Amino acid sequence: MAEHSKPHPTSHAQRTGLAALACSALLAGCGGGGGGSAPITQPEPPQPPTPSFALALREVASGFDAPLLLTAPAGDTRRFIVERPGRVRILAPDGSVRATPFLDLSGLISTTGEGGLLSLAFHPGYAQNGRFYIYYTDKFSNIAIDEVRVSADANVADKDSLKRIITIPHPTYTNHYGGLLAFGPDGYLYAGTGDGGGAGDPDNNAQNLDSLLGKMLRLNVDNPLPPLYTTPADNPFAGQDGKRGEIWAYGLRNPWRFAFDPASGALYIADVGQDQREEVNIVSSALKAANFGWDIMEGTRCYNSATCSQQGLTLPAFEYEHGAGNANGCSITGGFVYRGAALPELAGRYLYSDYCKGFLKSFLYANGSVSEAKQWDVGSVGNIPAFGQDAAGEIYMLSGAGKVYQIVRK
Repeated sequence: MAEHSKPHPTSHAQRTGLAALACSALLAGCGGGGGGSAPITQPEPPQPPTPSFALALREVASGFDAPLLLTAPAGDTRRFIVERPGRVRILAPDGSVRATPFLDLSGLISTTGEGGLLSLAFHPGYAQNGRFYIYYTDKFSNIAIDEVRVSADANVADKDSLKRIITIPHPTYTNHYGGLLAFGPDGYLYAGTGDGGGAGDPDNNAQNLDSLLGKMLRLNVDNPLPPLYTTPADNPFAGQDGKRGEIWAYGLRNPWRFAFDPASGALYIADVGQDQREEVNIVSSALKAANFGWDIMEGTRCYNSATCSQQGLTLPAFEYEHGAGNANGCSITGGFVYRGAALPELAGRYLYSDYCKGFLKSFLYANGSVSEAKQWDVGSVGNIPAFGQDAAGEIYMLSGAGKVYQIVRK
């Protein structure tokens, strides 16, 4: 991603060209061992006919400071919005924004480069245990994942309850932090980490199984004793010398945003490219040890040489070229597979954008292939660092200008 006011991963070329915009538009996500691609193992949900209606963006709130995520606990009508400087705000069902933040960690957060408070994930049992998890860069620019609990006031978190789950040292570069947390259908916490920054992964972190950078991590956080997480026994490298057991998949550049499809269990990983290509990797949640190819490949293109071996790599299901002058975009902003009730014809379509272009596009992934690629005419709302999804499955776009838009029927 270009250095924007959201931590969005950018390409190297865009990063260089937009360095002056780092403070105002940072966060888009600068800009993909084991077995190759595998089909989704769960039954494919039935797919509705191709949508024939139009979509629009309805502004539901504004005035946020670099919003990077909208999310909610299961069954909750509130919408929680993560702001990069370190706050979590509550957007109430009536559209008002609570004056008191749900959480304010601005004093603990580093926003240097692409850093900041990047994500929040509510535990599946949040209604009972009040636990949620945050992903941020600390004052030393390390990646930090902490557990936090809600206070006796349901609209205010207990700041004093913070407990460190894991610290991931980051090199001297201030980009490619990754940044998303999400609970998978198996109840484990997944975290997407960037490769550590610098053009071309100079430290070779993404292919190094002794490094937690450039990876998809899978953690069991239902552990009451320090270090507050355990490595699931069926993680592909658990217990192997010289390999980190937390790793579920590797070979990623900067997986700024990813999402599970609740209907199929498939995992969609939008990995920000280097200079030429943006990609979406789609795999079954049962596929472990997938190597998504970075920095051997950029998408389906050899990165470091004219020829390269693709043996053992899981190549992207979807990709697009930047084009001359970034005509097609510079840094993918991954969204969600739509499974809400308001737009049933949109079911199963993956929605995404690009930080630089701000479009809304979608495609359908079924039976191992992509179809129905479509750009929706929703007008221009500027830079798009992130999407959001509420508890009802409705999807939102968050703008670099601090506005929140719900995707609705036109």
